[in-house]
Amino acid sequence: MHFTVSDFLNTHEHQVRLLAGQGGLARPVSEVGILDYELVPGLTSRYQRNNFYEGQLVLSTFLYARESPYLITEAVRYLASVGASGLVIKNVFHLELPDAALRFANARNLPLMVVSDEELFFDQVIIDVGLRVRELSDSSFAQRTIDALLRTEGDSTGVRTHALRLNPSFEEEHVALFAQASDEYAQDVVAAFGSRDVDDARVGVRSLLCPFDEGLLLVVSADVLTDARVDEAADALRAEMLALGMSGPIGVSLAHRSLDELGQAILEAIHAQRMAQRSGHDLVRYEALGVLRAVLPHATSDAMQRFSGAITGPLRDFDAENNAQVTRTLEAYLECGRSVGDAAVRLGTHPNTVRYRLGQIAGICGLDWRVPEQMEQLSLACAIELAAQIQWS
Repeated sequence: MHFTVSDFLNTHEHQVRLLAGQGGLARPVSEVGILDYELVPGLTSRYQRNNFYEGQLVLSTFLYARESPYLITEAVRYLASVGASGLVIKNVFHLELPDAALRFANARNLPLMVVSDEELFFDQVIIDVGLRVRELSDSSFAQRTIDALLRTEGDSTGVRTHALRLNPSFEEEHVALFAQASDEYAQDVVAAFGSRDVDDARVGVRSLLCPFDEGLLLVVSADVLTDARVDEAADALRAEMLALGMSGPIGVSLAHRSLDELGQAILEAIHAQRMAQRSGHDLVRYEALGVLRAVLPHATSDAMQRFSGAITGPLRDFDAENNAQVTRTLEAYLECGRSVGDAAVRLGTHPNTVRYRLGQIAGICGLDWRVPEQMEQLSLACAIELAAQIQWS
């Protein structure tokens, strides 16, 4: 995971503003450098090769440019040539930044920023950026932070704090996608993914792609999240999976309008992925789970388990004692939209066999599948059982 120029700007959104080079906000930052007198004519041969290089976020007051503002443009040109991540100016001498410097920064996508808060000191920037770079390079950082975020579910401030630790560039609107590795080899590959650089260009600086729970989690955010962007996110996750030699279904959360709901989005993506795994679909959206969306948050409660167990328990006992398939037949009937014919095809049997097995239910638990009110109880009991299995898996 990278710390980017965009992350730096969002972390210091009230202290630093962007002047030029917006196209370079995705540039990763590896460390911070200080530009003091290194580019003064006559000293360049001494310092130029040693002090600045690719990935540095460079800080400067341009003390030496007080009498020669053109040196600002020269500094921008040089830093762009070595691949610096960006230039942050603390304009303590109130110099007028040359238009040529701004034009060049825009042309080369070199973020050029100015400190707007006099209380932001360079030593603190060096410490803060260094901590974030080291934090994000830790392969377990995402897992620990997401776990902490999920534990604070219901505490909007806590969720937001953890979300912005994961990615300071998150926008409010977001969707989560989750895919789980299907075998030990794939799990090892995903674990290794956490220690290498992520191709942020594929998902954008406002998004997050990271290993989580032996799988990959992708959170995509935007000013306005469209269906097309969600489809692109699913394609991007599938492409990353293929690059890792990983296969399996993807779960997609609802679109959420506030970053306070990121924990909810992640859980929805996980639940949708587990449902996709059970149903054999390549991708399942949480919005397609129907009544399960209402049941999932409460499925493991004592009241829900008592209701479900009183109905499905006797059915499963009957199947075990008689080597029967009454429960599976009921589940197939529900999965097929209460179509006897479709359930028969799924089970590989005759429609009359399906009807016979469904007819046995009334004698086992007292609920007749042909009576709408009693069928609703059977359906709800199965939904609770399925939701509990999804939660526990």
